[in-house]
Amino acid sequence: MKTTLKTLAAASVLAVATLGTAQADGPRGYGYVTVQPGYGVRHHPLEGLREINARQNEQRARIDHGFRAGVITRFEFRRLMAEQNDIQGMERAFVSDGFLHPRERMELHRRLDAASRHIVFEARDHQRRF
Repeated sequence: MKTTLKTLAAASVLAVATLGTAQADGPRGYGYVTVQPGYGVRHHPLEGLREINARQNEQRARIDHGFRAGVITRFEFRRLMAEQNDIQGMERAFVSDGFLHPRERMELHRRLDAASRHIVFEARDHQRRF
């Protein structure tokens, strides 16, 4: 009986010690959240960067696919890729201090939303590359 209680007590102490620096996925898969005992929840400084990069890669693939399929002209391709490069430069500028502020993250998502609408418009405007 005493050995069982000692084992349970040791296991609970070990469990509490390992929970001190637990990491888990943040909201909407933005990154991870660090939990420190006595300090509350602290978000990773570059939270959301993975999702932004995934959106950029997906949009570049859509542009490339549209160009190869002939639904996006060479001029439209250059303009859409220049817009993607501008967003990438903005991202680099925002992250240069080692922190992505929530307002900066929202601005990047807003620009990516606009770029997505531009891709859809150019792919459906019936201008073809022959």
